[in-house]
Amino acid sequence: MKNAFLEYNPLSKQEVESLWGSAIFVFDTNVLLNLYRYSDETSNKFIQIILELKARIWLPYQVGLEFNKNRLTVISDQKKHYEEFDKKINDIIGEIENKNRNPFLSDALFEKISSIKNDIKLEVDNKIKSYNESLNNDLLLDQINSIFDGKVGNFSNEEDLKKLYSEGEKRYKDKIPPGYCDIKKPENERYGDLIVWKQIISKSKNDGIDIIFVLDDRKEDWWLDHQGKTISPRPELLKEFRCETNRKCHFYKPFQFLEYSSEYLGSIIKPEVIEEVKNYNPEIVKNDNFIQLNLTLQGTPHDLNLLINEMKNAGYNVYTEFSNINDLHDVNIILPNIPDLERRLNSKYLSNLISYNIKLISSTKK
Repeated sequence: MKNAFLEYNPLSKQEVESLWGSAIFVFDTNVLLNLYRYSDETSNKFIQIILELKARIWLPYQVGLEFNKNRLTVISDQKKHYEEFDKKINDIIGEIENKNRNPFLSDALFEKISSIKNDIKLEVDNKIKSYNESLNNDLLLDQINSIFDGKVGNFSNEEDLKKLYSEGEKRYKDKIPPGYCDIKKPENERYGDLIVWKQIISKSKNDGIDIIFVLDDRKEDWWLDHQGKTISPRPELLKEFRCETNRKCHFYKPFQFLEYSSEYLGSIIKPEVIEEVKNYNPEIVKNDNFIQLNLTLQGTPHDLNLLINEMKNAGYNVYTEFSNINDLHDVNIILPNIPDLERRLNSKYLSNLISYNIKLISSTKK
């Protein structure tokens, strides 16, 4: 029976070990862009692991295109985060240093605060300066260009793209992965995930190779979740890949890639590096045409999944971070900035959370 439903069965340890010894490693756009978002230590370690695999890495053309299109925006966003952080720190320190009102602190403590303030300001200023310089002299870009030199796939011509757009339109209507969660993006952008997937299949088929795909995309059109836990890649994707190529394809999230690198490559990776990558929450690009609702909900994973699946089936983009602590869960909902749409969401779901045995702990809107 297993051979008839391979896409529903996990690979054996021997199969995984074999893949690490021979497969081509493919990376998605966010894996590369996140190198600008991680701490320097984590970013450098990630690059080091990729370099260890340099003979067996490959980048779909679509990934390279998206990376180059979004790189400057990511750099500017990171710079903005540090500027905002700098302002917050200055405001807090200003409050503390006001000796004319409570709390009244000792001179010794004021000296310590002053020293810490100067250290923070120096480090933040250096990061802002670094991001400014990266806009014109990007050393990380130089590294990435060097690593993937000669390892980028061919671009899809206009005729092939039109065929993919047409196929994508049909697939998205039937919620066939990947990419249907991007249906609300502009027309020429919504099919990016599908183009990447098709280019990976083409690479495997033409070269007769297995693939290990490392991607930082947590949406349901890539992963099969059950009661708040990621079980595997979507079985539909694994079946499509096998039928098209007669080869194996294995998926990793970035932190899993690092963990298994430690096991199969013998790489020494600090636990805090893996934790940083594991806990990194992908930023959702803010747009005046969209509203982002950030909710903290309390309830069992089963109840949360019932609610979330209903909202997804209704067409809402919902992203979740599940936790085992007090059954608290972070839920992000993205919807077009249409007042009536937000009202319907509140009326049908958020005001009726009690019927799902769920409690709203906090809510913010961006």
